[in-house]
Amino acid sequence: MATSTSTTTNGTHAKEAIDREFESLKGDVSKLTQQVAALVSATGSAAYSRARKNLDGVISDASGKGQEAVDAVKDVTATIGDAVEDAVYKRPVTTLAMAAGIGFLIGAIWRR
Repeated sequence: MATSTSTTTNGTHAKEAIDREFESLKGDVSKLTQQVAALVSATGSAAYSRARKNLDGVISDASGKGQEAVDAVKDVTATIGDAVEDAVYKRPVTTLAMAAGIGFLIGAIWRR
C-alpha cells in the first residue's frame, strides 16, 4: 500500500506542477496577445494616417489639375469664340459658305 500512496502523491504533485505551468503559459499567451494587439493597432493607425495624408495630397493635386483644365478650356473657348467672331466680321461670305458646307455634310451623314 505504501507504493500506492507514494504513486498517488507523486501523480498529484506532477498534476499540480503541470497545472501551474499551464496557468503560467496561459498568462504568457494572454500578455503576448495584448502586446500584438497593441502593436497592430499602433501600426494600423500609423498606416491609416499615412494613407489619409497621401490621399489628401492626391485629392488636392487632382483638384488643382482639374481647375487648371477648366481654366484652359475657358481660354480655348474664348479664343475660338474670338476667332469665329473675327472671321464673321472680316469674311462674312466665306463664313456663310463654310456654315452651309458643314450643314450639308452633317445632313448627308445624318441621312445614311
